[in-house]
Amino acid sequence: MAPTPHTQNDAVKVPEAAPTSQPQVQVRSYRPEDHAEVVEMFKAGMLFYAADEVKKIYTEYIAHSLEEDLADIKGTYFASGGHFWIATIQENDKEAIVGMVGLEGKPNQEGELRRMSIKSEYRRFGVGRVLVKHLEDWAKENGMKKVWLSTGGVMVQARKFYLSIGYDHWKTEVYSQDPYFEVVYFEKAL
Repeated sequence: MAPTPHTQNDAVKVPEAAPTSQPQVQVRSYRPEDHAEVVEMFKAGMLFYAADEVKKIYTEYIAHSLEEDLADIKGTYFASGGHFWIATIQENDKEAIVGMVGLEGKPNQEGELRRMSIKSEYRRFGVGRVLVKHLEDWAKENGMKKVWLSTGGVMVQARKFYLSIGYDHWKTEVYSQDPYFEVVYFEKAL
């Protein structure tokens, strides 16, 4: 029997391949020892959307990200006045990383939501909602007035997710004509 997707609470049901005790998602700060799993989760999440016609764009973007912000998570996210979180569950008496999200501090009391990724087997069970709520609560407590983000136009599930949690679409930019690729922007006042 397949588990039921997220309802209204923060309890997360996990796939049957995972423990049957219905573990709770915990959110904690990024630690340097998380880096290898963060990188792999980011790559897997991005490549999930990389259809053949845009694979080169995604491959270049992944390489750029690994050399820039993901090479220095503490410097990019924490030093900017933001943060980076890891979602975990207990699996076989060990902590298992199932998701991540970063908040990069920006001018004008704003933050950019970045690097949101959930392991594929834990998608659609509320992990993303738990992470974004944690991010938004932290942003408010730390004086941010708005959170914004960008995502690929082909990332239909991600776009629907952000709309469902109160983010407004505010612009779309064409990143490439051939192959055609759009970047879609969302924002939310806190």
